[in-house]
Amino acid sequence: MKTAVATALLAWTLQHDLAAQPKAEADLADDTLITLQRFACEDRCAVYRLVIFADGTVFYEGQHFVRRTGLIKGGMAKEPLAKMISDLDAGGFFQLDNDYGLRNTKQCDSLDSGGPLAILSVSNQGRSKTVVHHHRCTGTVSGRVAALEDLVDRAVGTGKWIK
Repeated sequence: MKTAVATALLAWTLQHDLAAQPKAEADLADDTLITLQRFACEDRCAVYRLVIFADGTVFYEGQHFVRRTGLIKGGMAKEPLAKMISDLDAGGFFQLDNDYGLRNTKQCDSLDSGGPLAILSVSNQGRSKTVVHHHRCTGTVSGRVAALEDLVDRAVGTGKWIK
């Protein structure tokens, strides 16, 4: 009898613990890989690359116009990483076109000559998407893409390396 009660209590506890986990953590899969690369512009924009792995390992490679040049290994906790994946998904990243402002200018309200290029790639739960965004493309959709790129920077804390 005590064994049955203990087993039932353990099963209830496990179910409760799994149900209590935030959805964001469930969104973090072993195949998670995020890359963000920012390129040069006429106004001395920071040029660097980020690679973020499912275990929270972060590689930053600063190239030009950044505080820290070279390769730096860092990390981030799984909870903010899972939240970032969830926020990218909620922001419609996987539904975006593959190109804004480079070859595809149909969603640009106008073109500004001095903007940098950014490439954001996200793989998670068997899905993979890469968006090439030339910041010369201005407008609502371009602003949304830029906000998703900035979300990755904020989650990783790249400000400590680039500013």
